[in-house]
Amino acid sequence: MDNHKIPRSHGYGVRLDPESRRYRVRNEITGEWLCEASGEPVSFTFFEDAYDAWRVFEVHKRPGER
Repeated sequence: MDNHKIPRSHGYGVRLDPESRRYRVRNEITGEWLCEASGEPVSFTFFEDAYDAWRVFEVHKRPGER
């Protein structure tokens, strides 16, 4: 994704885009954003939905996981 398209977001993995008040999902290992087929970042209204998508999108062991 081009730098000008990256939402100004806060957080790790699941990020809140304060301008749209939506959550975005980013793979922190590769820096890749979860995008629609059109190339636009996927947005989520609820944190839980974004978190579930992030867990599938960024697959790696997290602290406490086996």
